[in-house]
Amino acid sequence: MTIEVKEKGSRQFYKEVVNILTQYRQLLYRPEDKLRDNFTRYILLTIAMVLICAMSIYGGINSSFNAMKILTAVFAGVAAAATAVILVRMNKTVDDYLADDRPSVVTLDENGVEIEKTGAQAVRLAWDNVAFVRTFVESTSFFSKDLSGIVLSVDNNYRKEIMDYIKSNNIDVKVVR
Repeated sequence: MTIEVKEKGSRQFYKEVVNILTQYRQLLYRPEDKLRDNFTRYILLTIAMVLICAMSIYGGINSSFNAMKILTAVFAGVAAAATAVILVRMNKTVDDYLADDRPSVVTLDENGVEIEKTGAQAVRLAWDNVAFVRTFVESTSFFSKDLSGIVLSVDNNYRKEIMDYIKSNNIDVKVVR
């Protein structure tokens, strides 16, 4: 079965894909776990670290400035910068996905599943390397068994076709909904 995906995914779809990729190992070991919004988590973590840094500095100015306050402020500042960098990279990844106008072709056959973007190398997962197929709010995703981090995600507009193919061809793969 071949599915030609000509329309670009939504921002929500690509944010979900990035969330899936950042939680790959957790989902691989516990496929039924809830997918968390890492964008919100990193925003809150950055704000918390900035507040801790500011409180350490403010507390140090208004009282005796000891090494522990300096260390706390430095640690919180570094943590805030690190989480902010991760958040910026996640948003950049979503923007890069949105900027890619190339259509893609999803192929499901007796050997496995493959996604190929026009002018790019195809990514294929053999059925014996698919740990499970999981449907999320915006996407249907194929997770590789190995720790390669390969997740092939397709917009849920094609979920019924994919699930029908898996069922009608007796593909031995776990489906998590």
